[in-house]
Amino acid sequence: MPLNVKRARLRGMTQFHEPPILSNLTGQLLIATPQMDDTRFQKSVILMCQHDSNGAMGLIVNKPMEELTLAGLAKNLKMETPRFDGAAAVLNGGPVEPRRGHVLHGPDQIMPGSVAVTEDIFMSLHRDMITEIVRGLGPADWRIMLGHAGWAAGQLEEEIRQNMWFHAGAEASLVFAGEAGRIWPDSYASAGIDASRLSPVSGQA
Repeated sequence: MPLNVKRARLRGMTQFHEPPILSNLTGQLLIATPQMDDTRFQKSVILMCQHDSNGAMGLIVNKPMEELTLAGLAKNLKMETPRFDGAAAVLNGGPVEPRRGHVLHGPDQIMPGSVAVTEDIFMSLHRDMITEIVRGLGPADWRIMLGHAGWAAGQLEEEIRQNMWFHAGAEASLVFAGEAGRIWPDSYASAGIDASRLSPVSGQA
């Protein structure tokens, strides 16, 4: 799905204007713009799992943790050695509750308590889902992350007004892409925008 972004050219650099803020961004991707001044979220792509008048919660899907793999996580949790994908990176899901695990996965295996974020992406917090992945019996598509991103009431909306984020519908093919580090530039590429040419100057509607 093309990102809902209006583009303009100024001094040879790409700028864009944020579309109207949706009242509920659940199931959307938040893509950081060059105006993002919080180093924890620069070049981040966040899958929004909850958003209402009380606040918002999401998971960063493109920030692999240094030196922590599925095999390392399994060892820390005293699980067996993974049958497959032991070298797969665990992701940094955000700065809130950094020791709490979340699993994003496809719809082919759902456990009690799994929450549908979109029709094709589910979130599970249960340890048993990680156990199934370690045993090679889990869903075909998955991402494991520690921590999450959170916003108080109105905070996310204000950040969007300041052009720190733009939003787009989440596609499972992008969230579960082979290389997490490619998700941010690929999000722009799907809108026909070359991320290397983005201007740090905010556009005006």
